[in-house]
Amino acid sequence: VAVYKELLKKYPAKHIGLYGTSAGAILTGEVAVKLHQLGLPLPGALGVFSGFGDFSRMGDTWSMYTLDGLSGHLEPPDPKHAHDADYIGATNPRDPVLSPLFADVHGFPPTLFISSTRDALLSGTTILQRHFYESGVDSPMVVFEGLPHAFWYNVSLPEAREAMGIMAKFLDEKVEK
Repeated sequence: VAVYKELLKKYPAKHIGLYGTSAGAILTGEVAVKLHQLGLPLPGALGVFSGFGDFSRMGDTWSMYTLDGLSGHLEPPDPKHAHDADYIGATNPRDPVLSPLFADVHGFPPTLFISSTRDALLSGTTILQRHFYESGVDSPMVVFEGLPHAFWYNVSLPEAREAMGIMAKFLDEKVEK
């Protein structure tokens, strides 16, 4: 939020894109909600690339996959087990800044969601995307087949180049120059 405030001193919000992968994707949603709560202008576009927005429950894919792909076991998520308790601390898991699924995201900027079918965070990404979509946000979702969490960091994969191309095209089209 502090960095964004500094950027606003030099650039209009519509000229800024905010995005991240994994923990960065989680922070993207959290920061956007906090900016909205503070009454600051929201960026021109958001990118949630393999993240989630609900610390109150685990998504289904968390039980099937690790960050590297198939986990080898299929246990349903434990509803009593939230995500990282050290990160949550004493904060209510349904706090809208911590868990944007519980935030009012009407009027949020276009937001691209990307994940893959063997991503531990696929469920969380799709659940948050649906919340944005149902709130009227331009929120395309792209899911790649058979790839693990944040596969686009393996730049030797043709799908990685495709994913990065989709990300770049979206941000180029949505963030004003």
